[in-house]
Amino acid sequence: MQMLHQLNILVHVVFGTLALLVGLGPIFTAKGGAWHGRSGRWFLGLATVVLVTAVLGLAVFNFRPFLTVIVLLSVYQAYSGYRVLHTRATGPTLRDGLFSAVFLLGGLAFLLLLPRITLVWSPVVMYSTLGTLLAMTVYDLSRFGWRQRWLRGAWLYEHIWKMMSTYAALLSAFTGTVLAAYQPYSQFLPSVLGTAVALGFMAYAYRRRRRQAAASAIFSA
Repeated sequence: MQMLHQLNILVHVVFGTLALLVGLGPIFTAKGGAWHGRSGRWFLGLATVVLVTAVLGLAVFNFRPFLTVIVLLSVYQAYSGYRVLHTRATGPTLRDGLFSAVFLLGGLAFLLLLPRITLVWSPVVMYSTLGTLLAMTVYDLSRFGWRQRWLRGAWLYEHIWKMMSTYAALLSAFTGTVLAAYQPYSQFLPSVLGTAVALGFMAYAYRRRRRQAAASAIFSA
């Protein structure tokens, strides 16, 4: 069993490192371009292996509350960020609603259990991570009430936010573990950085859409 545990850790670390490196591709390449999409798919593939090995490690070998919360958030963000591109023409489906509801209930259950768990890592980081997960699931469920507005462009900002947040969550898990002596800063600073970068890209996308709309109005006049 110990050998399997070490093998699982090795696979997790190797693929996690590769995911962090490959994940720079969709961040720095032209949005919507061939390399952006290709490197994004590679990142999601690598991240899937990272998350699967994390689930195995936590469920079978060594349960760690903070990493469990990070995995929950990462799985949710990665999958729902990926689904955005597949539902941008139709809007969220029943499948997406059920996925959000399951993670909402799971997050609430974990929140109720936290006072009974010995927290080795900072409680502030734990609760803020759970809060992010719960807020995101509630937001995703709310999309059914404003589907048409979501279809008109909100999906793009959502995709940016979720994929950037997935990368930041993986980076937080990495730095929080490797730079344990600098907790809680090594845990939450990558998330702060990821949030800033995501907001920057969202602002750029908004300005670009406004310019395109203005140009279209001029040519159609």
